[in-house]
Amino acid sequence: MTIDLAARYLGLELKNPLVVAACPLTKRLDSLRRLEDAGASAVVLPSLFEEQVAHEILTFHRRNSFGMGSVPEAMRYFPELDE
Repeated sequence: MTIDLAARYLGLELKNPLVVAACPLTKRLDSLRRLEDAGASAVVLPSLFEEQVAHEILTFHRRNSFGMGSVPEAMRYFPELDE
C-alpha cells in the first residue's frame, strides 16, 4: 500500500511536505542535489540582503581608492563617482 503525501503549498504541487529551510546545506548546488535525492520536495534558498550588496560596493570602492590621496596628480586621472 502506497501513501500519497502530495501537498500544495503557495500554489506549488509538492510530492511530499518535506521542505528544507535556508541553512548551510542550501548554499551549494551539490548539497541541493543530495537533499533532492534524500526526498526533499522543496528548499528555501538563502536571501541576499541589501546590506550585503551595500557592503560589497563599499569594500570595492575602499580597495580601489587605497593610496590615491598620496599623489595629488593621481586624483584627476579617474572620474568622480556618484554615491
